[in-house]
Amino acid sequence: MKNVLKNYLQKLAHAGTGLEFISIHCRYGKFTIYCLVGPEENIIHLAFTAPKHDRAQKQLAALDDRIFFKTVQQEDFSRNKLFNDYFSGKQSNMPIEINSPFIDAGSGFQQRVWQHISAIPYGETITYQRLAELAGSPKGARAAGTACGANPLPIIIPCHRVVANNSIGGFGGGIPLKKSLLALEKEGSRKK
Repeated sequence: MKNVLKNYLQKLAHAGTGLEFISIHCRYGKFTIYCLVGPEENIIHLAFTAPKHDRAQKQLAALDDRIFFKTVQQEDFSRNKLFNDYFSGKQSNMPIEINSPFIDAGSGFQQRVWQHISAIPYGETITYQRLAELAGSPKGARAAGTACGANPLPIIIPCHRVVANNSIGGFGGGIPLKKSLLALEKEGSRKK
């Protein structure tokens, strides 16, 4: 992962793009997200907890001392309306291009898992077992769960839609949040 992130930063620096990232904390009703936005205006990391957000910032900062994180207010966040519409049930998809060095740094298996998660329709779920099969590892349900936990772009890559055979499974933002997201989407899909 370290080399992929370092190459990303070097590419930005060589292109003259600069290394200024936006760090944002947004509250949408009972949902809170923390985003890192790259110099190219792409969301490169999203988390539901401050520690995960801080960890991603520290990973980048440790690789290049020219990195600067600028804090932006929620109302100035370019994707604020999109997330607000999603969390209020008005938006069923996340039309955000996936362009993140944290995705590129994933293993081949993780990237296949994340690709298949992206294809799960709004308001629907699949099991970790089925996800593992789709990703080419029929006996890799646990590994698929681990890949879900490592997802650097939850909501955009909707890992909350992956559940266990006999329970809701885990979630990086916590089980109550996963249940809330699934309920939000279930209600939203009924309205469509």
